[in-house]
Amino acid sequence: MDRRTFLSVSALAATAPLIGVSAAAQPAPPTAAPKKPTRAERLAETMAANRMALEFDGARFSGAGYDWLLRQGSEADAFLLGEEHGISENPKLAAQLFTDLTAHRYRHVAVEISPPMAAVVNRALTSRNPNDLRKLLTTPESRVAFFGMHEEADWLRSARSALPGRSPFLWGMDYEVGADRHLIRMLQQRPKPAAAERALSALAAASAASWAKYEATHNPQFIFSFAGDPKLVQGVSAAWLNADPNSKIILETLEQTLAINALWLAKKGYDSNLLRSKLMRANLYRYWSAKPERDRLFMKMGASHLVRGLSMTNVFDLGTAVPELVGRNGGRSFHLLVLPGPDTQTANLDPTKFVYVPGNRDQYGEGMELFDKSVIPRKFTVFDTAPVRPLASSNAGDVPLALWRVIHGFDAVLIMTGSHPSSNL
Repeated sequence: MDRRTFLSVSALAATAPLIGVSAAAQPAPPTAAPKKPTRAERLAETMAANRMALEFDGARFSGAGYDWLLRQGSEADAFLLGEEHGISENPKLAAQLFTDLTAHRYRHVAVEISPPMAAVVNRALTSRNPNDLRKLLTTPESRVAFFGMHEEADWLRSARSALPGRSPFLWGMDYEVGADRHLIRMLQQRPKPAAAERALSALAAASAASWAKYEATHNPQFIFSFAGDPKLVQGVSAAWLNADPNSKIILETLEQTLAINALWLAKKGYDSNLLRSKLMRANLYRYWSAKPERDRLFMKMGASHLVRGLSMTNVFDLGTAVPELVGRNGGRSFHLLVLPGPDTQTANLDPTKFVYVPGNRDQYGEGMELFDKSVIPRKFTVFDTAPVRPLASSNAGDVPLALWRVIHGFDAVLIMTGSHPSSNL
């Protein structure tokens, strides 16, 4: 007899009237068992049991949530802060965390700009003229993504001042959306073969013409990083085989930027995201191989780039690469997701003017309602996701994919209830 048949017969026997016993003598039927809580209710209960307040008085963060984040960072080899862009309080948190973590050998900051522009920003941060950084980040030819926001520029200044010495600390992980003219001018200033000079002139002319159309129409399709042909950069590289290392990185950045965005415009979003993730991992490995072994890394980028496992764009990004790198020596990384609170706004780029405006974008908010409902009222709230993971099994079909990805891909979630949009630099 198999187990299912045995259990069925046993159940029937247990419920059958007893032989020789009157119906009146039968035991009363058991009362109905209490209703089991749903998985969503259990998740919410566990979230609420593992939440901490992050206090903020407008100048400094404190409280149990901050102490816990600082402790987690001090015990990790890399702190990955994945964010919804444009929350004004978030770069202030990053600045304070990084400053406090420098006591634990944090020496590098990785952000969502290109490697050559990260080097340019590094130099501006170490300049004796305090206006150099602002001039760089607000000049149309050299503006880089996200750092046209006042609070974002301030956090870089704070991170620079927290470190001893004046050695480069900023790592650029990404492609380059807005500063191609600045990078081309850097290439023009370096000695090169005549054929490379001619090819570079063609590239510079195409960039200038495209930006002129943008200025005349304010149509984002004429931003050169989206409108340019990668073959123009390939022509320069082919004619400049003995280019110096810095020039090679600039050329690679320009070519990959145009190729990634060309795929996007061709409605090949997955291919575009895959190529971008490959570029970002290559940039990470280049910096990582050159850093002192004991140095630790602080990363602040869009959440999809720093989630552990398959990203929100369905590729393996930096959030998977970093744990592998630190794990080689037995270390670990700590991943924090920062989201705006319900009914709050973020600063969003208006590509027709290259300024940031308040809006209701919530790119990573889908499926996060349980966190929103579990916050401490009127408080920034930190959730430890480790205790929630056993309830968010991949076998449970009633856990939304977005929520499952966050619970397993981040070690903590911070909901900034009552947060504000960042302002323009």
